[in-house]
Amino acid sequence: MKKYFLLLALSFFAVACNTEENNTDNNDGKEIPLEPGNSGNKTNKPKAIWIDAHANFSRFATKSAITSYMEKIKDTGFNEIYLDVKPGIGYALYDSDILPKLEKWGTETVTRDWDYLSFWLEEAERLDIDVIASISAMGFGYTKDKQGIIYDDSRWDGKTQVEMKNSDPNNLVDIRNQTDVDAAMLNPCLPEVQTYVISIIEEIVTKYPKLKGFSLDYCRWYGGNYGFSDATIQAFQTYSGETVTTRNDIITSTGGIGRLYNKWIEFRSMTITNLITNISSKIKAINPGIELHLWASADWGSRYSVGQNWASKSYSPAASSIYTADYSKTGFADQLDVFVLGAYADAVWISENPGSVWSVENFVNTYDNYTKGDCKVYGSIPAYSYDNKATSDAVYLCMKHTDGLMVFEISHVINKNSWSAIKEGINRVEK
Repeated sequence: MKKYFLLLALSFFAVACNTEENNTDNNDGKEIPLEPGNSGNKTNKPKAIWIDAHANFSRFATKSAITSYMEKIKDTGFNEIYLDVKPGIGYALYDSDILPKLEKWGTETVTRDWDYLSFWLEEAERLDIDVIASISAMGFGYTKDKQGIIYDDSRWDGKTQVEMKNSDPNNLVDIRNQTDVDAAMLNPCLPEVQTYVISIIEEIVTKYPKLKGFSLDYCRWYGGNYGFSDATIQAFQTYSGETVTTRNDIITSTGGIGRLYNKWIEFRSMTITNLITNISSKIKAINPGIELHLWASADWGSRYSVGQNWASKSYSPAASSIYTADYSKTGFADQLDVFVLGAYADAVWISENPGSVWSVENFVNTYDNYTKGDCKVYGSIPAYSYDNKATSDAVYLCMKHTDGLMVFEISHVINKNSWSAIKEGINRVEK
């Protein structure tokens, strides 16, 4: 997961969200006490750390390195890990019969004669830590070096996401020819793409029954201007019953909202929701006990542009030039066991960024307006953004106001040496 880059501004025409929240936790800079009445009563919520494949490709080349850091993870208070086993390059960090083994990424080469995922599971079992396997659902290529499945196999020609640059229908660019993207992503509206992604998930869930859960990352369109291939336009016309005379019917030549824009938004969101629904059905058919997780930005008001309506189907935004009257049907919270709420804001407290939704405190206090109890929610924070005090505060807020914690990600925790700050934040709620 490449969320250690700054969060992309994903949407144009951003939707304003309600930002007025009672600032109940911020104690005007004073130290926040431990939770009253919690002495000796450990609630033992899930507390997870993400282990990104790219950022740690060489770090975990040996079993001894994995053992050492797993013990550090345990000592800090974590009881879960999210392990990236099929990152955006599209190769496997597990024993796959479908995907090539990931041994080279850019200039780094790591060769193992042992199963990466299996060893993490062995160490996790020894230390009583749960493992959630994660994949980049749509990512299948590293564009900077043109590595990955989409470059290796001609079957994916014409099946990657296409950007309409500068709102110009004559300027269509295949994502695999761009170098400023996190990964080259397949087109989720194509049945063969959905079948392929589900086959990878089926393989992992079947081969590794000791997994607690399976997590989807990059399960979306890459950005608001992506999805303009001929195949996607045809799928949209079939879905909507509308005729697209020009792509400017969707986004105008000046970058505005076209006459078909809200139906386009509904179609793109329904595409992702249908994929998630099919994934959930497949996982539960194999092993009903394995949880389905998904990470997405906590800013619900911008997710329409990438097709991620992580709300409940019972949450209905007002019909507008962005949302159709049926947009609520695209909500997918009910298909998840856990939504990992990406509260990736520079501000921890509302008072640091008043008048904006962008603070950890706001996100962890407002998510249920959207999910409405349809799934559990873990508050997730970026370790790269904060000093030790802010890290402790952000962990505290996630632990207090959500069902669990996920810290992104281990390389940043190592680089900033924020282990103790995370432990302190956990202990402010659990001691």
